[in-house]
Amino acid sequence: MSVRFRSFSDGGLGEPEQDANSALTELDKGLRSGRVGEQCEAIVRFPPLFEKYPFPILINSSFLKLADVFRVGNNFLRLWVLRVCQQSEKHLDKILNVDEFVRRVFSVIHSNDPVARALTLRTLGSVAGIIPERQQVHHSIRRSLDSHDTVEVEAAVYAAMQFAAQSKSFAVSMCNKISHMIQGLATPAHMKLQLIPILQHMHHDTSTAAMVRQLCTDLLPKYPAQDFVLVTLRTLTQLASATLVEIPNQVELLLDYLVNDPRREVQCCVLQCL
Repeated sequence: MSVRFRSFSDGGLGEPEQDANSALTELDKGLRSGRVGEQCEAIVRFPPLFEKYPFPILINSSFLKLADVFRVGNNFLRLWVLRVCQQSEKHLDKILNVDEFVRRVFSVIHSNDPVARALTLRTLGSVAGIIPERQQVHHSIRRSLDSHDTVEVEAAVYAAMQFAAQSKSFAVSMCNKISHMIQGLATPAHMKLQLIPILQHMHHDTSTAAMVRQLCTDLLPKYPAQDFVLVTLRTLTQLASATLVEIPNQVELLLDYLVNDPRREVQCCVLQCL
């Protein structure tokens, strides 16, 4: 039995579909405008459109148009497309032509502009839920973590966090890389704070989880600053919750901090973790 997806231009549409078609046509006109202001205005109106008309055909068509804007537009427009992807997470599974959407966005990863590459990584990270096992994206994240541009590296860290939460294979394959960066002297402190939470997703096999727990517990005395302690304790708690076997050790660690660390923020964090 063959099924044909009806387009919005087909006859016999009900009133909501006609309204949706009219709204999409209006926004499409804005996207095609030569003025950046009008293009931005059109882009920011897509999330409310998805809420009002959550039809897969409309959402699919809209995201393909937005991917085209991302592909050929400037970085300002790309930033607004990224915002739409982040704000419309619950509608991403309605994208029917995922391959085509990803192809258009991913083409920008080859840009010579590190900001364009960073926006690409963040956009791909924001849609990780529908493309968890895309090897070419995984490879690009790994490569960008070695970039000399801070903006690109931070975008790669964001993307790594999103994909590690969705993909077991990515999480396991990235464990050594992330651990290396956290332990590396060349990695700035603020970036280590962004990297540590990724480790909470490294729980898919016992050896990896054990290695990550050891790394985090080793970090605590090396980095006693409050921000590091808070992030590391939360990460260890998430890891223990996923693996279960380390819960007694984690409770013991948390109680130790509750008794011996006088900082109010640390004590509040411990109580939340418990």
